[in-house]
Amino acid sequence: MSKLSESKLSEPKQPSVYKDFDDYQDFQSHQRLNKQEMFDEQFMDFMKWFKKDIHSRYSRKDFQAIERKDLAQFIAGYLALLVCYLYLHANFPQYAFGWGIPLFIAALFVVQKGEVMHMRAHSPSNLTGVGWIDTSVDRFGLPLTGISPALFKRRHCAAHYNDIGNVSRIFSEVWLTFDQIPVNYFVRPWILLKFLRDRQFCQQEMINRRKLAIEIIGFYAYIAALVTELFHGSYFLLAFHLIPLNVLAGVQILSAVIVHSGIDRRNSFESNGIFDYRTCQGLFKVPLWLYSVLGNGGIINHGIHHAYPQVPLDLINQDYQRLNRHILERYTNVRYNSVLSMVMHKNLLDRLPPPNLFDYIVTFFLSILALVAAMITVAGAPFPPNMLELLLVDYRVLRSSTKAERYANVVAFWDRLNLEERYRQASNPNTYFRWVYRRYQYRKDYLAKHAP
Repeated sequence: MSKLSESKLSEPKQPSVYKDFDDYQDFQSHQRLNKQEMFDEQFMDFMKWFKKDIHSRYSRKDFQAIERKDLAQFIAGYLALLVCYLYLHANFPQYAFGWGIPLFIAALFVVQKGEVMHMRAHSPSNLTGVGWIDTSVDRFGLPLTGISPALFKRRHCAAHYNDIGNVSRIFSEVWLTFDQIPVNYFVRPWILLKFLRDRQFCQQEMINRRKLAIEIIGFYAYIAALVTELFHGSYFLLAFHLIPLNVLAGVQILSAVIVHSGIDRRNSFESNGIFDYRTCQGLFKVPLWLYSVLGNGGIINHGIHHAYPQVPLDLINQDYQRLNRHILERYTNVRYNSVLSMVMHKNLLDRLPPPNLFDYIVTFFLSILALVAAMITVAGAPFPPNMLELLLVDYRVLRSSTKAERYANVVAFWDRLNLEERYRQASNPNTYFRWVYRRYQYRKDYLAKHAP
């Protein structure tokens, strides 16, 4: 487990920026991007090794073929789901619950092939090797997946190159909170027009307004089709498209905040943890497994994905155990199967006995609860998606410790990071910074009256 040392809070001189990324080339002219502190030396070394290793077996054309295959499987999968739904809905409507459950589960796996929209953010010049397919992804990505390639690229590129650790994002001026730019827009479709009308915002954030306008037209046509279908007593788009897409978005973001549960603002093995539910011990194994299954292996591939974003995620999923071993054997201070709450509350977690079967069942349902909360967050709610992290680590700490003990740990952590001083110096703290600071003040007030 990585130690929270003072060195993580300092800002040492960084090695030269590793520029062999298509997304970086497209995003590097952003005015607020900090190009000096992007990778630590160990992560830089792994990036170079990983690129050489992956290209010993695959070329860029292989990457493009995989992306074309994933897109084809996404479209073919939904056509198959639609055919099944139309037949079953027409002939066996009285058994909708019986056939709807397996169809919904199938949809949860089909939507994972929509990951191609995410990968488009990392290959803005050439994703599939076919120009008209790339153009189609740009134009129809929003109605197909609820994710705008234009807006998602702005959010995601910042998340890859600046303020990687969750803690550093609280203080960030580059990374944008989800209430500013959501991941998907099914809940707040009107906010797209706000972005489109704001010429200054689009220019500052490097968003092509023409492309965004085309996306929005397609998305509003999708919303109209969904409402029309519901009006006529059918629910395919709602139950087997919109809801599964929101589940995937919530899982992916929740997976990312677990992977980035660190402090370092650079790409490092502290800010990019590596995970494997097969080797994880204790109750934390449950959410790691669940989110890996529902999120196309996001938990296990995301930290490695940061080392070479153009590599198709399926290739990392196939080889992640070997890559994890390489990282653990070669590098130091690697955060492996651990998150910040394990360090922050170590004194309380060490008290707990081994979990039993009931504890694993409770953790499964808490994992679902955390997923629902993340789905609400990525739709634009003003609270961070990692607020239930301690419950995912081990919910039993709530009954084996006092509120004052837990609050003391949290306050001590933020005091170490000079939260009070940094908040006073911030000219325009973001939503999560204000949220954390309010809770910090509440806990300090509570401790003043109930010292542990």
